[in-house]
Amino acid sequence: MSVIQKRVILITITFASLLVGLSARSARAQQSPPPIVQVDQLKKISEHVRVILDNDVDFVSNIGFVVGDKAVLVIDTGMGARNGAAVAHVARKLAGKRKIYLVTTHVHPEHDLGAQGFPADITMIRSVDQEKDIAEFGLSLAKLFASMSRINAELLEGARFREADITFTNSLELELGSLRVRLLALGANHTRGDTGVWIEADRVLFAGDVAMKGTPALASPQSTMAHWMETLNRVEALEPSVIVPSHGPVGGLEFLPPYRTFLTTIRDRTAAAKKAGRTVDEAVAEITAALSERYPDRLHLDWAVRALYAELQ
Repeated sequence: MSVIQKRVILITITFASLLVGLSARSARAQQSPPPIVQVDQLKKISEHVRVILDNDVDFVSNIGFVVGDKAVLVIDTGMGARNGAAVAHVARKLAGKRKIYLVTTHVHPEHDLGAQGFPADITMIRSVDQEKDIAEFGLSLAKLFASMSRINAELLEGARFREADITFTNSLELELGSLRVRLLALGANHTRGDTGVWIEADRVLFAGDVAMKGTPALASPQSTMAHWMETLNRVEALEPSVIVPSHGPVGGLEFLPPYRTFLTTIRDRTAAAKKAGRTVDEAVAEITAALSERYPDRLHLDWAVRALYAELQ
């Protein structure tokens, strides 16, 4: 199967799977707390790092602030300009007259589409891969999120992606004064534009969706299990003391083994199903039935099996 064929298949399947899961997730969105970043819950987790956690609320991301003596870096924005403006206000209080930079862990709405709520004088940084995701998929996921609840629609009304002031390809060393931060283009794991933020002085890593509680979501047509396994090795090699994920609780390297187990389990079962002559739909049904008690997120199972099936030669 050619790379082009794989991408066409995965693009089709990814959005089809999203639509299949839309009804249940929409009902959950209607019942869950509103997706508002709780800016009053800012807390310090290391000498230079503060976070606002998502409190396990759907459509909210963890937000990070890295405070140097000459600048502050904000990591993720919340969904929509209203959340972005609230996060920007926290950043300004932390920064005073210092410069503010903004980076996002990827371009999904709850991570990136609050950037327009930040003032014009901040500096937006993007990886080249994030710009590719924006060019290819645009606001398609934002439209899907907006359809799930009234509050989502209100928050995302008039949403647009903020243009980058600085772009980078593989990594970028950012000086916040005496404190240096490294931005890492992590490649196609959850999305093609996955971006990590490494604060070596504090041994804190903002890992996005690459490592966190739960199961991996191969949500991009470019996502591959092989690359995700390489990225987990890359994360481990940094030896972080603290990992701040996109969602859920702060943790550490204990996030990695469950992700590896999930990926290798799907790899082995999908390889066996394909070797036995199963179609991709048959493999999805068979593996989901076998593993859904262990891994309740059936959509993540669906994406993983389809990604691996296309990846296998």
